[in-house]
Amino acid sequence: MAFRLLSGDLFGIEGREVEVEVDLIPALSSFVISGLPGKGIREARERIRSALENSGFRYPDRHRIVINLAPASWNKDGATFDLPIAISILAASGQIEPEFLAGWAVLGELALDGRVRSVAGCLGIIARLRRSTARSVMVPASNHSLASSVEGIEVVGVSTLQQALEVLRGARTDPPAANPGEAIDPDETFQDLADVRGHAQARRVLEIAATGEHSLLMVGPPGSGKSFLARRLPGLLPPLDRNQQVEVTQIHEVCGDVGRQQLVASRPFRAPHHSVSWAGLIGGGSPPVPGEVTRAHHGVLFLDEFPELARRSLEALREPLEEGAVTISRSGWSRKFPSRFLLIAAMNPCPCGHAMARGAQRCRCSNATLAHYRARISGPILDRVDLHIQIEPISGRQLLDPPDGSLESSSVVRARIEQTRLRARDRGQQGPNRDLEWSDHRRWAPLSGEARQLLLDGQQQGDISTRGLTRWLRLARTIADMRSGEQIESVDLLEALTLRTPSSSLVSLA
Repeated sequence: MAFRLLSGDLFGIEGREVEVEVDLIPALSSFVISGLPGKGIREARERIRSALENSGFRYPDRHRIVINLAPASWNKDGATFDLPIAISILAASGQIEPEFLAGWAVLGELALDGRVRSVAGCLGIIARLRRSTARSVMVPASNHSLASSVEGIEVVGVSTLQQALEVLRGARTDPPAANPGEAIDPDETFQDLADVRGHAQARRVLEIAATGEHSLLMVGPPGSGKSFLARRLPGLLPPLDRNQQVEVTQIHEVCGDVGRQQLVASRPFRAPHHSVSWAGLIGGGSPPVPGEVTRAHHGVLFLDEFPELARRSLEALREPLEEGAVTISRSGWSRKFPSRFLLIAAMNPCPCGHAMARGAQRCRCSNATLAHYRARISGPILDRVDLHIQIEPISGRQLLDPPDGSLESSSVVRARIEQTRLRARDRGQQGPNRDLEWSDHRRWAPLSGEARQLLLDGQQQGDISTRGLTRWLRLARTIADMRSGEQIESVDLLEALTLRTPSSSLVSLA
Protein backbone atom coordinates (compact mmCIF):
# COMPACT_ATOMS: atom_id res chain seq x y z
CA MET A 1 0.00 0.00 0.00
CA ALA A 2 1.36 3.43 -0.96
CA PHE A 3 1.47 6.22 1.61
CA ARG A 4 1.18 9.89 0.66
CA LEU A 5 2.40 13.04 2.37
CA LEU A 6 2.30 16.61 1.10
CA SER A 7 5.50 18.60 0.67
CA GLY A 8 6.73 21.29 -1.68
CA ASP A 9 9.65 22.74 -3.57
CA LEU A 10 10.65 26.06 -5.06
CA PHE A 11 10.72 27.29 -8.65
CA GLY A 12 12.00 30.81 -8.98
CA ILE A 13 10.63 32.51 -5.87
CA GLU A 14 7.29 30.69 -5.80
CA GLY A 15 6.48 27.42 -4.11
CA ARG A 16 5.01 24.35 -5.78
CA GLU A 17 2.96 21.63 -4.14
CA VAL A 18 4.52 18.15 -4.35
CA GLU A 19 3.02 14.87 -3.15
CA VAL A 20 5.51 12.35 -1.75
CA GLU A 21 4.36 8.77 -2.39
CA VAL A 22 6.14 5.80 -0.78
CA ASP A 23 5.53 2.10 -1.32
CA LEU A 24 7.39 -0.88 0.22
CA ILE A 25 7.62 -4.04 -1.89
CA PRO A 26 9.13 -7.25 -0.41
CA ALA A 27 12.24 -7.84 -2.50
CA LEU A 28 15.98 -7.41 -2.45
CA SER A 29 16.87 -4.17 -0.71
CA SER A 30 16.76 -1.18 -3.08
CA PHE A 31 15.79 2.48 -3.05
CA VAL A 32 14.20 4.01 -6.15
CA ILE A 33 13.03 7.62 -6.61
CA SER A 34 10.92 8.66 -9.60
CA GLY A 35 9.32 11.97 -10.56
CA LEU A 36 12.29 13.74 -12.20
CA PRO A 37 14.49 13.94 -9.07
CA GLY A 38 17.71 15.94 -9.17
CA LYS A 39 21.07 14.86 -7.81
CA GLY A 40 20.37 16.23 -4.34
CA ILE A 41 17.23 14.08 -4.08
CA ARG A 42 18.88 10.96 -5.50
CA GLU A 43 21.50 11.22 -2.75
CA ALA A 44 18.78 11.16 -0.07
CA ARG A 45 18.96 7.38 0.46
CA GLU A 46 22.03 7.38 2.70
CA ARG A 47 20.96 10.49 4.61
CA ILE A 48 17.54 8.99 5.33
CA ARG A 49 18.88 5.54 6.26
CA SER A 50 21.42 6.94 8.74
CA ALA A 51 18.90 9.42 10.19
CA LEU A 52 16.33 6.65 10.78
CA GLU A 53 18.77 4.24 12.42
CA ASN A 54 20.49 6.92 14.52
CA SER A 55 17.08 8.11 15.74
CA GLY A 56 16.14 4.62 16.99
CA PHE A 57 13.90 3.62 14.08
CA ARG A 58 14.12 0.58 11.84
CA TYR A 59 15.14 0.92 8.23
CA PRO A 60 13.07 -1.55 6.17
CA ASP A 61 15.71 -3.89 4.73
CA ARG A 62 14.65 -6.66 2.37
CA HIS A 63 12.24 -4.28 0.71
CA ARG A 64 12.23 -2.36 -2.51
CA ILE A 65 11.46 1.21 -1.42
CA VAL A 66 9.72 3.02 -4.27
CA ILE A 67 9.33 6.80 -3.93
CA ASN A 68 7.46 9.00 -6.37
CA LEU A 69 7.43 12.80 -6.32
CA ALA A 70 4.21 13.87 -8.01
CA PRO A 71 3.54 15.46 -10.36
CA ALA A 72 6.30 14.01 -12.51
CA SER A 73 6.04 16.79 -15.09
CA TRP A 74 8.79 19.04 -13.66
CA ASN A 75 12.32 18.62 -12.34
CA LYS A 76 12.82 18.69 -8.59
CA ASP A 77 16.01 19.13 -6.59
CA GLY A 78 17.32 19.89 -3.13
CA ALA A 79 17.03 18.20 0.25
CA THR A 80 13.55 19.56 1.13
CA PHE A 81 12.03 16.09 0.72
CA ASP A 82 14.29 14.22 3.21
CA LEU A 83 11.93 14.56 6.16
CA PRO A 84 8.66 13.78 4.32
CA ILE A 85 10.27 10.73 2.67
CA ALA A 86 11.56 9.45 6.03
CA ILE A 87 8.16 9.92 7.70
CA SER A 88 6.40 8.19 4.80
CA ILE A 89 8.81 5.23 5.08
CA LEU A 90 8.00 4.98 8.79
CA ALA A 91 4.28 4.98 7.98
CA ALA A 92 4.69 2.37 5.24
CA SER A 93 6.71 0.12 7.58
CA GLY A 94 4.16 0.39 10.41
CA GLN A 95 6.29 2.48 12.79
CA ILE A 96 3.73 5.31 12.87
CA GLU A 97 0.00 5.12 12.32
CA PRO A 98 -0.92 6.48 8.86
CA GLU A 99 -3.90 8.44 10.20
CA PHE A 100 -1.50 10.75 12.05
CA LEU A 101 -0.27 12.04 8.68
CA ALA A 102 -3.67 13.36 7.58
CA GLY A 103 -3.78 17.13 7.03
CA TRP A 104 -0.01 17.57 7.30
CA ALA A 105 2.58 18.95 4.89
CA VAL A 106 6.25 18.42 5.76
CA LEU A 107 9.50 20.16 4.76
CA GLY A 108 13.03 19.55 5.96
CA GLU A 109 16.53 18.26 5.28
CA LEU A 110 17.91 15.47 7.48
CA ALA A 111 21.38 15.25 8.99
CA LEU A 112 22.89 11.80 9.49
CA ASP A 113 22.18 11.91 13.24
CA GLY A 114 18.49 12.73 12.72
CA ARG A 115 18.64 16.48 13.18
CA VAL A 116 16.38 18.53 10.91
CA ARG A 117 18.21 21.22 8.97
CA SER A 118 16.78 24.44 7.55
CA VAL A 119 15.60 24.69 3.96
CA ALA A 120 15.75 27.57 1.50
CA GLY A 121 12.61 29.25 0.23
CA CYS A 122 10.43 28.14 3.13
CA LEU A 123 8.16 31.20 2.92
CA GLY A 124 7.33 30.68 -0.74
CA ILE A 125 6.60 26.99 -0.28
CA ILE A 126 4.34 27.55 2.74
CA ALA A 127 2.48 30.34 0.92
CA ARG A 128 1.66 27.77 -1.78
CA LEU A 129 0.78 24.99 0.70
CA ARG A 130 -1.66 27.37 2.37
CA ARG A 131 -3.83 26.88 -0.72
CA SER A 132 -3.59 23.07 -0.51
CA THR A 133 -5.52 20.55 1.58
CA ALA A 134 -2.92 20.77 4.36
CA ARG A 135 -4.06 22.24 7.67
CA SER A 136 -0.60 22.25 9.26
CA VAL A 137 2.98 22.46 7.99
CA MET A 138 5.98 20.93 9.74
CA VAL A 139 9.21 22.85 9.16
CA PRO A 140 12.74 22.83 10.62
CA ALA A 141 12.89 24.65 13.96
CA SER A 142 15.38 27.12 12.48
CA ASN A 143 12.75 28.13 9.89
CA HIS A 144 9.86 28.25 12.36
CA SER A 145 9.95 31.88 13.48
CA LEU A 146 10.01 33.24 9.95
CA ALA A 147 7.61 30.64 8.55
CA SER A 148 5.05 31.59 11.20
CA SER A 149 4.62 34.95 9.49
CA VAL A 150 2.55 33.22 6.78
CA GLU A 151 -1.04 33.54 7.91
CA GLY A 152 -3.83 31.07 7.27
CA ILE A 153 -2.03 27.83 8.09
CA GLU A 154 -0.55 26.34 11.28
CA VAL A 155 3.25 26.10 11.27
CA VAL A 156 5.09 23.74 13.65
CA GLY A 157 8.88 23.58 14.01
CA VAL A 158 10.86 20.44 14.84
CA SER A 159 14.54 19.93 15.59
CA THR A 160 14.89 16.17 15.13
CA LEU A 161 13.23 13.28 13.35
CA GLN A 162 12.19 11.85 16.72
CA GLN A 163 10.50 15.09 17.67
CA ALA A 164 8.70 15.11 14.32
CA LEU A 165 7.10 11.75 15.15
CA GLU A 166 6.10 12.98 18.60
CA VAL A 167 4.42 16.03 17.06
CA LEU A 168 2.53 13.89 14.55
CA ARG A 169 1.27 11.75 17.42
CA GLY A 170 -0.07 14.85 19.16
CA ALA A 171 2.72 15.85 21.55
CA ARG A 172 3.26 19.50 20.62
CA THR A 173 6.68 20.23 22.04
CA ASP A 174 7.10 23.33 19.92
CA PRO A 175 5.46 26.39 21.51
CA PRO A 176 4.55 29.19 19.12
CA ALA A 177 7.07 31.97 18.82
CA ALA A 178 6.31 34.96 21.04
CA ASN A 179 6.67 37.36 18.12
CA PRO A 180 6.63 35.23 14.97
CA GLY A 181 8.41 36.89 12.11
CA GLU A 182 8.76 40.19 13.97
CA ALA A 183 10.40 42.71 11.66
CA ILE A 184 13.38 44.85 12.47
CA ASP A 185 13.21 48.64 12.71
CA PRO A 186 13.63 50.08 9.20
CA ASP A 187 15.27 53.28 10.48
CA GLU A 188 18.45 51.42 11.44
CA THR A 189 19.97 51.21 7.97
CA PHE A 190 19.28 54.32 5.89
CA GLN A 191 21.21 57.58 5.61
CA ASP A 192 19.54 60.83 6.62
CA LEU A 193 18.38 63.56 4.25
CA ALA A 194 19.46 66.11 6.86
CA ASP A 195 23.06 65.40 5.81
CA VAL A 196 22.42 66.92 2.38
CA ARG A 197 23.75 70.50 2.12
CA GLY A 198 22.43 72.72 -0.65
CA HIS A 199 20.66 70.85 -3.45
CA ALA A 200 17.29 72.43 -2.60
CA GLN A 201 15.74 71.41 -5.91
CA ALA A 202 17.12 67.88 -5.61
CA ARG A 203 15.57 67.53 -2.15
CA ARG A 204 12.21 68.62 -3.59
CA VAL A 205 12.54 66.12 -6.47
CA LEU A 206 13.45 63.29 -4.07
CA GLU A 207 10.29 64.01 -2.09
CA ILE A 208 8.20 63.95 -5.27
CA ALA A 209 9.82 60.68 -6.35
CA ALA A 210 9.17 59.05 -2.97
CA THR A 211 5.58 60.34 -2.75
CA GLY A 212 4.44 58.96 -6.10
CA GLU A 213 7.20 56.34 -6.57
CA HIS A 214 8.33 58.05 -9.76
CA SER A 215 11.55 57.03 -11.52
CA LEU A 216 14.34 59.61 -11.58
CA LEU A 217 17.39 60.39 -13.73
CA MET A 218 20.09 62.63 -12.27
CA VAL A 219 22.67 64.19 -14.59
CA GLY A 220 25.74 65.88 -13.18
CA PRO A 221 29.54 65.94 -13.17
CA PRO A 222 31.55 63.51 -11.03
CA GLY A 223 31.44 64.37 -7.33
CA SER A 224 28.32 66.54 -7.57
CA GLY A 225 26.38 64.36 -5.10
CA LYS A 226 24.29 62.05 -7.29
CA SER A 227 25.09 58.86 -5.35
CA PHE A 228 24.92 60.78 -2.06
CA LEU A 229 21.35 61.83 -2.84
CA ALA A 230 20.26 58.45 -4.20
CA ARG A 231 21.27 56.61 -1.03
CA ARG A 232 18.89 58.77 1.00
CA LEU A 233 15.80 57.93 -1.03
CA PRO A 234 14.93 54.57 0.63
CA GLY A 235 14.65 56.33 3.99
CA LEU A 236 11.92 58.59 2.57
CA LEU A 237 9.67 55.73 1.50
CA PRO A 238 6.93 54.62 3.91
CA PRO A 239 7.60 51.39 5.84
CA LEU A 240 6.75 48.10 4.17
CA ASP A 241 3.38 46.66 5.11
CA ARG A 242 3.10 43.04 6.27
CA ASN A 243 2.45 41.56 2.82
CA GLN A 244 5.35 43.51 1.34
CA GLN A 245 7.65 42.33 4.14
CA VAL A 246 6.75 38.72 3.35
CA GLU A 247 7.37 39.25 -0.38
CA VAL A 248 10.75 40.92 0.17
CA THR A 249 11.84 38.27 2.68
CA GLN A 250 10.75 35.53 0.28
CA ILE A 251 13.09 37.00 -2.33
CA HIS A 252 15.92 37.27 0.25
CA GLU A 253 15.48 33.58 1.08
CA VAL A 254 15.68 32.50 -2.53
CA CYS A 255 18.81 34.61 -3.03
CA GLY A 256 20.68 32.77 -0.27
CA ASP A 257 19.62 34.36 3.02
CA VAL A 258 18.75 30.98 4.59
CA GLY A 259 17.96 30.65 8.29
CA ARG A 260 16.70 34.23 8.72
CA GLN A 261 14.60 34.61 11.87
CA GLN A 262 12.86 37.91 11.09
CA LEU A 263 10.98 39.48 8.24
CA VAL A 264 12.82 42.15 6.27
CA ALA A 265 11.34 45.52 7.23
CA SER A 266 13.77 47.81 5.40
CA ARG A 267 13.18 48.86 1.83
CA PRO A 268 15.71 47.10 -0.42
CA PHE A 269 18.42 49.28 -1.93
CA ARG A 270 20.31 47.66 -4.79
CA ALA A 271 23.19 49.39 -6.57
CA PRO A 272 24.76 46.97 -9.08
CA HIS A 273 27.92 47.97 -10.94
CA HIS A 274 27.38 49.19 -14.49
CA SER A 275 29.20 46.09 -15.77
CA VAL A 276 26.40 43.84 -14.47
CA SER A 277 25.33 41.24 -17.03
CA TRP A 278 21.84 40.99 -18.51
CA ALA A 279 21.13 37.89 -16.41
CA GLY A 280 22.50 39.58 -13.29
CA LEU A 281 20.23 42.57 -13.80
CA ILE A 282 17.05 40.90 -15.09
CA GLY A 283 17.44 37.31 -13.85
CA GLY A 284 18.00 33.96 -15.47
CA GLY A 285 19.68 30.61 -15.17
CA SER A 286 18.23 27.15 -14.73
CA PRO A 287 16.59 26.94 -12.29
CA PRO A 288 15.79 30.65 -12.65
CA VAL A 289 17.45 33.03 -10.19
CA PRO A 290 16.13 36.56 -9.53
CA GLY A 291 18.16 39.47 -10.86
CA GLU A 292 18.76 42.91 -9.38
CA VAL A 293 15.39 44.23 -10.59
CA THR A 294 13.66 41.57 -8.47
CA ARG A 295 15.98 41.98 -5.49
CA ALA A 296 14.96 45.66 -5.52
CA HIS A 297 11.24 44.76 -5.40
CA HIS A 298 9.37 47.27 -3.17
CA GLY A 299 12.59 49.24 -2.84
CA VAL A 300 15.09 51.30 -4.82
CA LEU A 301 17.25 50.25 -7.77
CA PHE A 302 20.14 52.67 -8.21
CA LEU A 303 21.93 52.46 -11.55
CA ASP A 304 24.99 54.70 -11.58
CA GLU A 305 26.85 55.38 -14.83
CA PHE A 306 23.53 54.67 -16.57
CA PRO A 307 24.75 54.91 -20.21
CA GLU A 308 27.61 52.49 -19.45
CA LEU A 309 25.22 49.58 -18.95
CA ALA A 310 25.06 47.15 -21.86
CA ARG A 311 22.46 48.23 -24.42
CA ARG A 312 20.60 44.93 -24.02
CA SER A 313 20.40 45.46 -20.25
CA LEU A 314 19.14 49.02 -20.65
CA GLU A 315 16.40 48.00 -23.07
CA ALA A 316 15.38 45.12 -20.80
CA LEU A 317 14.33 47.70 -18.19
CA ARG A 318 11.28 48.56 -20.29
CA GLU A 319 9.22 45.61 -19.04
CA PRO A 320 9.76 46.05 -15.28
CA LEU A 321 9.29 49.83 -15.52
CA GLU A 322 5.93 49.34 -17.26
CA GLU A 323 4.63 46.08 -15.78
CA GLY A 324 6.32 45.83 -12.38
CA ALA A 325 7.48 42.31 -13.28
CA VAL A 326 9.91 40.51 -15.59
CA THR A 327 9.28 37.29 -17.48
CA ILE A 328 12.18 34.87 -17.94
CA SER A 329 11.51 32.32 -20.67
CA ARG A 330 13.62 29.31 -21.53
CA SER A 331 12.99 26.10 -23.40
CA GLY A 332 10.23 24.26 -21.57
CA TRP A 333 9.42 26.87 -18.92
CA SER A 334 8.55 30.50 -18.25
CA ARG A 335 8.67 32.31 -14.92
CA LYS A 336 7.48 35.78 -13.91
CA PHE A 337 9.41 37.56 -11.15
CA PRO A 338 8.01 40.62 -9.32
CA SER A 339 10.07 43.75 -9.90
CA ARG A 340 8.13 46.78 -8.71
CA PHE A 341 11.01 49.07 -7.81
CA LEU A 342 11.74 52.79 -7.82
CA LEU A 343 14.46 53.43 -10.40
CA ILE A 344 17.10 56.05 -9.65
CA ALA A 345 19.57 56.46 -12.50
CA ALA A 346 22.63 58.69 -12.50
CA MET A 347 25.02 59.67 -15.24
CA ASN A 348 27.70 62.14 -16.21
CA PRO A 349 26.73 64.68 -18.88
CA CYS A 350 29.50 63.35 -21.15
CA PRO A 351 32.22 60.66 -21.08
CA CYS A 352 34.81 62.97 -19.51
CA GLY A 353 32.21 64.28 -17.06
CA HIS A 354 32.92 68.00 -17.51
CA ALA A 355 30.25 69.13 -19.99
CA MET A 356 28.45 70.96 -17.17
CA ALA A 357 31.58 71.96 -15.27
CA ARG A 358 32.37 75.53 -14.32
CA GLY A 359 35.78 77.04 -13.83
CA ALA A 360 39.05 75.68 -15.23
CA GLN A 361 37.78 72.26 -16.21
CA ARG A 362 36.32 72.04 -19.68
CA CYS A 363 34.77 69.19 -21.66
CA ARG A 364 37.27 67.46 -23.97
CA CYS A 365 34.71 65.29 -25.79
CA SER A 366 34.18 65.65 -29.53
CA ASN A 367 30.72 66.06 -31.00
CA ALA A 368 30.86 62.49 -32.32
CA THR A 369 31.79 61.19 -28.85
CA LEU A 370 28.96 63.16 -27.26
CA ALA A 371 26.45 61.90 -29.82
CA HIS A 372 27.52 58.29 -29.29
CA TYR A 373 27.37 58.66 -25.50
CA ARG A 374 23.90 60.20 -25.52
CA ALA A 375 22.57 57.68 -28.03
CA ARG A 376 23.30 54.83 -25.61
CA ILE A 377 20.05 55.69 -23.81
CA SER A 378 17.17 55.20 -26.22
CA GLY A 379 14.18 57.51 -26.44
CA PRO A 380 11.72 54.83 -25.19
CA ILE A 381 13.82 54.29 -22.04
CA LEU A 382 14.12 58.01 -21.42
CA ASP A 383 10.37 58.39 -21.93
CA ARG A 384 9.78 55.88 -19.13
CA VAL A 385 11.74 57.98 -16.64
CA ASP A 386 9.35 60.37 -14.90
CA LEU A 387 11.77 62.89 -13.40
CA HIS A 388 14.90 64.48 -14.90
CA ILE A 389 17.17 66.77 -12.92
CA GLN A 390 20.59 68.35 -13.27
CA ILE A 391 22.79 68.10 -10.19
CA GLU A 392 25.22 70.98 -9.81
CA PRO A 393 28.21 70.73 -7.46
CA ILE A 394 27.73 72.64 -4.21
CA SER A 395 30.18 75.32 -3.14
CA GLY A 396 32.83 74.83 -0.50
CA ARG A 397 31.06 77.37 1.71
CA GLN A 398 27.82 75.34 1.59
CA LEU A 399 29.76 72.23 2.50
CA LEU A 400 31.80 73.70 5.37
CA ASP A 401 29.34 76.10 7.00
CA PRO A 402 27.47 74.63 10.00
CA PRO A 403 23.84 73.69 9.29
CA ASP A 404 21.33 76.41 10.14
CA GLY A 405 18.72 73.98 11.43
CA SER A 406 16.41 74.40 8.44
CA LEU A 407 17.34 71.07 6.82
CA GLU A 408 14.59 68.54 7.36
CA SER A 409 15.49 65.01 8.40
CA SER A 410 14.35 61.90 6.56
CA SER A 411 11.85 61.08 9.31
CA VAL A 412 10.15 64.50 8.98
CA VAL A 413 9.91 64.25 5.19
CA ARG A 414 8.74 60.63 5.39
CA ALA A 415 5.94 61.59 7.79
CA ARG A 416 4.78 64.23 5.31
CA ILE A 417 4.93 61.70 2.47
CA GLU A 418 2.86 59.22 4.48
CA GLN A 419 0.20 61.87 5.08
CA THR A 420 0.12 62.70 1.36
CA ARG A 421 -0.31 59.03 0.47
CA LEU A 422 -3.01 58.70 3.09
CA ARG A 423 -5.03 61.41 1.35
CA ALA A 424 -4.84 59.40 -1.87
CA ARG A 425 -6.08 56.28 -0.06
CA ASP A 426 -8.89 58.29 1.56
CA ARG A 427 -10.24 59.18 -1.87
CA GLY A 428 -10.27 55.45 -2.70
CA GLN A 429 -7.14 55.24 -4.81
CA GLN A 430 -5.15 52.01 -4.58
CA GLY A 431 -1.39 52.14 -5.07
CA PRO A 432 0.99 55.03 -5.74
CA ASN A 433 0.38 57.62 -8.44
CA ARG A 434 2.90 56.01 -10.79
CA ASP A 435 0.34 53.21 -11.32
CA LEU A 436 -2.49 55.50 -12.46
CA GLU A 437 -3.81 54.63 -15.91
CA TRP A 438 -5.09 57.17 -18.42
CA SER A 439 -8.60 55.80 -17.93
CA ASP A 440 -8.36 56.66 -14.19
CA HIS A 441 -7.62 60.34 -14.60
CA ARG A 442 -11.23 61.59 -14.50
CA ARG A 443 -11.80 59.82 -11.21
CA TRP A 444 -8.48 60.20 -9.41
CA ALA A 445 -6.80 63.07 -11.29
CA PRO A 446 -9.45 65.63 -12.31
CA LEU A 447 -8.15 68.67 -14.16
CA SER A 448 -9.17 72.28 -13.79
CA GLY A 449 -10.31 73.95 -17.01
CA GLU A 450 -7.04 75.85 -17.38
CA ALA A 451 -4.99 72.71 -16.67
CA ARG A 452 -6.96 70.71 -19.23
CA GLN A 453 -6.26 73.25 -21.95
CA LEU A 454 -2.58 73.34 -20.98
CA LEU A 455 -2.39 69.55 -21.23
CA LEU A 456 -3.97 69.55 -24.70
CA ASP A 457 -1.71 72.37 -25.89
CA GLY A 458 1.32 70.57 -24.52
CA GLN A 459 0.53 67.42 -26.45
CA GLN A 460 -0.09 69.28 -29.70
CA GLN A 461 2.99 71.50 -29.49
CA GLY A 462 5.45 69.32 -27.63
CA ASP A 463 5.33 66.08 -29.63
CA ILE A 464 4.46 64.16 -26.45
CA SER A 465 3.61 60.47 -26.80
CA THR A 466 0.52 58.96 -25.21
CA ARG A 467 2.78 57.27 -22.66
CA GLY A 468 4.52 60.57 -22.00
CA LEU A 469 1.17 62.29 -21.54
CA THR A 470 0.06 59.66 -19.03
CA ARG A 471 3.30 60.00 -17.06
CA TRP A 472 3.01 63.79 -17.14
CA LEU A 473 -0.46 63.50 -15.64
CA ARG A 474 0.70 61.04 -12.96
CA LEU A 475 3.50 63.37 -11.95
CA ALA A 476 1.15 66.36 -11.80
CA ARG A 477 -1.23 64.35 -9.60
CA THR A 478 1.61 63.75 -7.13
CA ILE A 479 2.57 67.43 -7.09
CA ALA A 480 -1.09 68.38 -6.51
CA ASP A 481 -1.32 65.86 -3.67
CA MET A 482 1.73 67.39 -2.01
CA ARG A 483 -0.08 70.75 -1.77
CA SER A 484 -3.35 68.98 -0.72
CA GLY A 485 -5.04 69.89 -4.01
CA GLU A 486 -8.27 68.12 -4.91
CA GLN A 487 -7.74 68.68 -8.63
CA ILE A 488 -4.73 69.26 -10.84
CA GLU A 489 -4.06 72.93 -11.57
CA SER A 490 -1.96 74.44 -14.33
CA VAL A 491 0.85 75.17 -11.85
CA ASP A 492 1.10 71.45 -11.09
CA LEU A 493 1.27 70.59 -14.79
CA LEU A 494 3.92 73.23 -15.43
CA GLU A 495 6.18 71.94 -12.66
CA ALA A 496 5.61 68.37 -13.84
CA LEU A 497 6.46 69.34 -17.42
CA THR A 498 9.66 71.04 -16.26
CA LEU A 499 10.70 67.93 -14.33
CA ARG A 500 9.66 65.62 -17.18
CA THR A 501 11.84 67.48 -19.70
CA PRO A 502 15.22 65.78 -20.16
CA SER A 503 18.29 67.69 -19.04
CA SER A 504 19.54 70.25 -21.54
CA SER A 505 22.69 68.16 -21.86
CA LEU A 506 20.50 65.28 -23.05
CA VAL A 507 17.88 67.18 -25.02
CA SER A 508 18.87 65.40 -28.20
CA LEU A 509 17.55 62.19 -26.68
CA ALA A 510 13.99 63.42 -26.17
